[in-house]
Amino acid sequence: MRTVYRHHGGNFDIVISYDNSIPHLLIDEDILSTLKQIYSCLRPGDGCLITIRDYDREQRTDKNIVKPYGKAKIENDKRYVALQVWDFDETNFHHYDFTLYIIEEDLKSKNIVIHAMRSLYYAISSDKLIKLMNDAGFINVNRLDECFYQPVFIGIRPFT
Repeated sequence: MRTVYRHHGGNFDIVISYDNSIPHLLIDEDILSTLKQIYSCLRPGDGCLITIRDYDREQRTDKNIVKPYGKAKIENDKRYVALQVWDFDETNFHHYDFTLYIIEEDLKSKNIVIHAMRSLYYAISSDKLIKLMNDAGFINVNRLDECFYQPVFIGIRPFT
């Protein structure tokens, strides 16, 4: 994302960054730089769509926040169950350690294996993302709710 314009150039109708990819960038400067790259990829009058988790609704003071992730899936005689655990940073409440646990149960042998994948996220607020989109040059920046399972942010590159 940080170098999307350098790799793909401009002249796009739309650039899409969905499913909470922006919060992998951990500081405002990296997000702003990425938004400027996205802006450069667009033709005047065209726009970008961004979705992030609704961090405005999250209680950011806790650790061990457990979130279900989808539903159990059975494939090749194995059951897979996934869940997330969020641990917010107690010093600033803007970052959290994210662990995705995938429980793999062999339905024949009853053996269980647990996989854990970890990452760090920036729990960026809607207001902060909108400000950074405006700072990158986008106009008519809006948050749309209820059209996707995450808030959708839309910004337009102006004609001038």
